Amino acid sequence: MTKAIRASAIAGLAVLAIVLSGCGGNSVHAQMDAALGRLDQALVRLGTALDDGSLRNAQLMKQYAAAVRSAKPELRDLVAVLAREGTREGTLYQGMKTRLDELRAGLPEAGSPTAAYVDAADEANRLAEASRIDEFNNALADPLNVLADLTDGKLPRVDAAPGGASRAANQATNFGTGSQLVGNPNYGHWQTNSSGTSFWVWYGQFALIRDLVGGPRIGYGAWAGGRDYSYYHDYGRRNYTSPSARRTQTQVESTARRKFTSEGRTFRSPYARTRQGASTRVARQKFASGRASGSATRSAGGATRTASTRRASFRGFGSSSRGPRRGK
Repeated sequence: MTKAIRASAIAGLAVLAIVLSGCGGNSVHAQMDAALGRLDQALVRLGTALDDGSLRNAQLMKQYAAAVRSAKPELRDLVAVLAREGTREGTLYQGMKTRLDELRAGLPEAGSPTAAYVDAADEANRLAEASRIDEFNNALADPLNVLADLTDGKLPRVDAAPGGASRAANQATNFGTGSQLVGNPNYGHWQTNSSGTSFWVWYGQFALIRDLVGGPRIGYGAWAGGRDYSYYHDYGRRNYTSPSARRTQTQVESTARRKFTSEGRTFRSPYARTRQGASTRVARQKFASGRASGSATRSAGGATRTASTRRASFRGFGSSSRGPRRGK
């Protein structure tokens, strides 16, 4: 791993920390307010990077989209929806802006107890990581690889193993083209009926993917046990899931687990293990990031904590003049 990658991983760790019993509410509020301002700046920088072509996967989406439109003009509407993900107008980018707006609107009032800021600080951490240009580039791999699969193998998947090899390695079920996005709350949601069975429902224009998948609806239980690799589910879920969507994911899994247990069946969590299929580049990057995060946590071990030992830190919020590393 290069020194630049290692430096980027370290820079993304806890630069500014709030120790819950260590400072007053007014001070915490001021720090949070400043941190949200820097998040605004980070999203602007990310949007500019999308506009000027700095993200490799966003550029590949344009190329792949053109290839699919040429070979399969009947899919032009779906291709347009997928290609939009590599722009400011994409669901992924717009979802981050919405989360920042909600974070700002829900910020505790000045003078609130420091512990009231724990959840807000955690969400700020997640958004800080998600807005990094190299991380957002990674997250675009899922919709990009849907376009790759639409070329029937003529164009390769990016940062992921070919479909057949990936399914074989993970003993995964073939849920059809577009299934990389199933379970990702940026593109749809799980709808649970009165019997406790959940099915995947696409949002808006992403419902066009449903026609590609065909057959019966994708049920949560079958998907949970048989899902294949995707960047979102195996690496990006922490950063690209809103607090409300995380709660919903937990509820859906709990409901499915209870239903399986009551029927005498074994339930396999979709997140019981990380699936194989990521490129060496992504796997190494995530391994380094995990080690750096653990090191920062250990170094803060002597800090004062509350009885619950919970600590909030703003990762990636160091000097306001230093933005996220631009990566391709």
